[in-house]
Amino acid sequence: MTCPSCHKEVAVDSFFCAWCDRFIPVPEKGTKANLFARWVALMIDPLIAVVLWFVAGGVFGAISPGLGITAAMLFPLIYLIWFISQLRHGMTPGKRLLGLRVINSQTGQIPGFGKMFLREIVGRIVSGLFLGLGYFWAIFDKNGQAWHDKLAGTFVVKAS
Repeated sequence: MTCPSCHKEVAVDSFFCAWCDRFIPVPEKGTKANLFARWVALMIDPLIAVVLWFVAGGVFGAISPGLGITAAMLFPLIYLIWFISQLRHGMTPGKRLLGLRVINSQTGQIPGFGKMFLREIVGRIVSGLFLGLGYFWAIFDKNGQAWHDKLAGTFVVKAS
């Protein structure tokens, strides 16, 4: 099989070109996201919630303790709603900041809310089992899929 982007020979069962990292079925969707960028995006997601919690509690708590408690509960809830709303676009806030996107492994399209919910909520729990083996799996997988990617049938790409 030949890569449609760089026209070099690639393995038949690969979804990404070993030479240019393009997604072979739909090259314009982007290149395979590196694991470090994926890890940083994973760390950014809860970090935003924690920062919002401290800022909201501190700023509004300086005005009034009751207002600080309310803000400290409300701001992370608003973030959670925004986080969930981003799933239907194939990303999380951390992925959005880094230009990463989750795509369906077969079509290259955005997986939709159901698959993203399965991937980001249920799949992350599965990947975290057995000392996080499911996350480390992506290091050795030729397509860079962790267990939560395999469960949902998705890939993470750097949008081009």
